[in-house]
Amino acid sequence: MTESTALAVLPLIFGMLVMSIRFYAREGAISVLSPSFLCAAFAVLLLVAYMILTVVGLLPPYAWAAFGGVGLIMFVVGLWSFFR
Repeated sequence: MTESTALAVLPLIFGMLVMSIRFYAREGAISVLSPSFLCAAFAVLLLVAYMILTVVGLLPPYAWAAFGGVGLIMFVVGLWSFFR
């Protein structure tokens, strides 16, 4: 999976998009301290960290699983809370 580890970050991107859409649509973009905005900002920080660690070459062998797992959790929880 060394050639396609960047694909594991797709759930993180989708999680960030769901949290951003939830922030604007459901919460009306009222506060920067809302959980949806903070989760979306955290996802952006994780994506930047992933890119920096990949370029520098300091990314551990199975870090893609951690980044993808966090993104998948964020995506599922975001969708679940959006439609409840």
